[in-house]
Amino acid sequence: MADIILEQAIYGSQGPGGYRFLARSPGFVDDWLPGAERLCAGFGERPAGVACPGCVFGQPFGRAHVAVVQVADVGADDTGRPGALGFRLVVIPRAAYRALIGDPFAVAERFPPAWEARGELPALSWPTEPSVPRSVAQVQTVLQRPDGPTLLGGVQVLVDGGRLVFERPGPDPALVRGLWTLLPTTTRYDLWPASFAFGNALGFDAVVVPRAAGTAYAGYVNEQQAENYPQGRYELNLQIAAEAGDQRELDALLARRSRAQTWRLGLTLLAVVVILALLAGLLTPPTVEKRPAPPTGPANKPAGVEKPT
Repeated sequence: MADIILEQAIYGSQGPGGYRFLARSPGFVDDWLPGAERLCAGFGERPAGVACPGCVFGQPFGRAHVAVVQVADVGADDTGRPGALGFRLVVIPRAAYRALIGDPFAVAERFPPAWEARGELPALSWPTEPSVPRSVAQVQTVLQRPDGPTLLGGVQVLVDGGRLVFERPGPDPALVRGLWTLLPTTTRYDLWPASFAFGNALGFDAVVVPRAAGTAYAGYVNEQQAENYPQGRYELNLQIAAEAGDQRELDALLARRSRAQTWRLGLTLLAVVVILALLAGLLTPPTVEKRPAPPTGPANKPAGVEKPT
């Protein structure tokens, strides 16, 4: 099978004119530029004194694609002004992302950005092969981190349909990467993480920010709340499988249906039941009620008619 083609672009500061696209692959079409610029602007305004040595976030990109965005301080811009921020976008067909990848961090690790590139970039390719299953050892490594209990509670929050926010002075890629390692595969297809952002205009499902205050974080579960989150079935079974070294059970847990899939399955079954009921009503012929025959005998003799003598 042919490899999956991924398009890419570099967006950054270039002189007093502000931000613009500095390089892109031929398939990164003009129609994508406004949406791509919106994603970059949604990263937020830099708070005073906050650096961004490198981070990753994922977002839906229209109805048919997903964007994995790498962000970093790139030193000076093309005119020598310091403090320039660069954005590298990799655009992936949504069906391919769901079927073969589902992990923005794996995309970022495979394709490091060439920040100095200008003009035309080559398209990227991803082999059409299944991703390597996560091992018990990988899960054990995450759970043995000092913040392992927080990550375990945070995974249950996401599985339950909640959202997470962590406060850090800078990017924490290991934190969100570890969280993603513990999530069921199908769950992370529909969730959008950021290992760091200056703000939350894009409404991430799990995000690290310098300061989590204001309405943009209403309803989010913070780090302390995640650590004390009530233990759920997924969290408990994941911990049991990891401690027992049970790869088979771990594979089953990571392959479980997501909350969104369960809802879609329920709605599909309900729709099927309704359609079958309607078809049954249309195909069943109506019952014709038979009228009783009139009684016969003397009592039914016509009036005024007498029997001849």
